[in-house]
Amino acid sequence: MDVDEARAALGVTPGDGWDVVRAAYRTRIRAAHPDTHGVGATPAAARINEAYAVLSRAKRAGRLGAPVGGAGAATAPPAPPPPPPPPPVGMALVGTDTILLAAPPDEAFALLVEAGHRVGEVSYIDRSSAIFEVVVRQDGETCSLLVTLQGRAHGTEAFLTLEALERPASLAPDRVVRRMVAALRRAGILWT
Repeated sequence: MDVDEARAALGVTPGDGWDVVRAAYRTRIRAAHPDTHGVGATPAAARINEAYAVLSRAKRAGRLGAPVGGAGAATAPPAPPPPPPPPPVGMALVGTDTILLAAPPDEAFALLVEAGHRVGEVSYIDRSSAIFEVVVRQDGETCSLLVTLQGRAHGTEAFLTLEALERPASLAPDRVVRRMVAALRRAGILWT
């Protein structure tokens, strides 16, 4: 069975999305399932299952939108163009607790960890979660500066939160954020 036959068996069109295909499969298999309609429904149920399997394979291969197999079959759609290159490295302060770096997440992570070493003691790093902790001193207190990164289309945002370690309190991170910005500037990151 090719993709066109599978679509016909499920009653869907080439423009239908996967949610429509799945809904059509569920509706038709309920109507033809041997458990509810007896052994005579087995060939119809087998055809519906085969059609769904064919469309599922086509979806995984990225060919669900184009007919596959047989004479005159279309080829898979062209791959989308690659994203534009990231802008040159620069930074901006967003609010009092966010630093925007015009750099990809992995490069921004390395720059921020280096700045963290200049501001305090980096005590925890988890590259897979894009998070790290810096132990800093502020107003005579030992504090935990938690830095989490989130990649965006326009760069990487670093969110900074500050917690006192000696008492249960969240502190305003603005002064430590300014220290991180100053450390990034000393490392040659341009202010945008």
